[in-house]
Amino acid sequence: MGLRIGGITFSGISSGFPTDDIIEQLLELEQRPIDLLEGRKESFEEKLAIFQDLNTRTLALRDALRNLDNMNLLGTDLSAFEEFRRFAANSSDSTIATATAGPTATPGSLLIEVQQLAAQEREISNGYSARTASVGTGTFSITVGTDPPTDITIDSSNETVDGFVEAVNSANAGVTAFVVDDGGAGNPFKIVIVGNTTGKDFILDLDATGLAGGESALAFTETQTAVNAEIILDPGSAAPLTIESSTNTFSEFLRGLTLQVEKVSATPITIEVEPAPDEVADAIVELVSLYNDVVDVIAQQAVVDPTTSRGGPLIGDRTLVGLQQRLAMVVASAIGSGSITSAIQIGLELDRDGKLQLDEDELDAALASDFEGVASFFAGAGSFADQLRDIADTYTDTVDGALVARINGTTETISNLSQSISDAEDRLVTIEENLVLQFAALERTIAGIQQQGEFLSQFLLQSLR
Repeated sequence: MGLRIGGITFSGISSGFPTDDIIEQLLELEQRPIDLLEGRKESFEEKLAIFQDLNTRTLALRDALRNLDNMNLLGTDLSAFEEFRRFAANSSDSTIATATAGPTATPGSLLIEVQQLAAQEREISNGYSARTASVGTGTFSITVGTDPPTDITIDSSNETVDGFVEAVNSANAGVTAFVVDDGGAGNPFKIVIVGNTTGKDFILDLDATGLAGGESALAFTETQTAVNAEIILDPGSAAPLTIESSTNTFSEFLRGLTLQVEKVSATPITIEVEPAPDEVADAIVELVSLYNDVVDVIAQQAVVDPTTSRGGPLIGDRTLVGLQQRLAMVVASAIGSGSITSAIQIGLELDRDGKLQLDEDELDAALASDFEGVASFFAGAGSFADQLRDIADTYTDTVDGALVARINGTTETISNLSQSISDAEDRLVTIEENLVLQFAALERTIAGIQQQGEFLSQFLLQSLR
């Protein structure tokens, strides 16, 4: 079948030339630069995926290091020992209260009694016959604690029970309103308004005196008082201590300990706070795994594909090689001047592939015999975790990180290649159109010459007769 552009269709009938094949071969020549561009684009896309994967894994490593040395996150003057240590807080009855302990907690035992849970104020209105019944028009005022009052205009557009509730909720006054149907006869529909915040400092003052008319005068009755949660420390002792919180969370009554009360109970419960070296060991095990995740991406580039006899697309890349070398240097270096100054003393060392190997028995022994020495090695300025984290930050920083820069640069290159491919494909379409038109013109010219030749032949034959 002949080529067709617009209304032109031909297949070399006049000239006898294989015009389809000629144009196709010419277009194949023009396609080669596009194929090269697409090959380059695929190569850069493969590199981009590796950079992004490595950046993700390095960020995960950085976060694990922060978990071991959280000085910069806490922003306090804690010692390396205080930063590094972990505590577990256990409740004798978790249905009454639970607890969590931070690095500044103090080991010991607490006896507490939950006297009262925190609550927000709740008020309920008089009843109305229907949701469409009018509550009156005018101004309704809501005051929460010591905040300025919020005045809500109620008019013909929102004077129904449902309209009033919607107006209150739209006012963002620190309360939530809804309608309940108590199922009683006569006027079962009542409006409930609840404070959004617990604690005795958030009492409600609902003023409906500015409303007039309506099915009945709107009025509210308090059904729940805004109160603080209360616990008693050392109940039954000679000097019990009552502690209050505006919420059911007590986070300031003891340094490093957070208590979450769940229900009131006259039975005292015990909160035990004790060291948790296993949590430290688990954090170090996680660090080793995430370190090796980073090394795996880099090492994969050196694996030779048996079908192509080539390594990965980033084999020998300066950014990847530099990252692995810098991390390895920290592992192999002497750190600090404490009782533990090298990774090998706690069971950490590099294998021949550059991966971290951990002897967990040796780590457990170090934590049991010299916890402060392990803490000094891992936490604080210039520590093992601090140096590794600094390297991870250097590569993943969103402003000038080395990996981020490679990701941005590669992304830009891919974008430029995509545009070049698009431009080249547009040119190819134009070239094809021009070739078809040129060959069509050639066919017409040849056809015209053939017609003239036939005319001349006939003319000469007639002249000779």
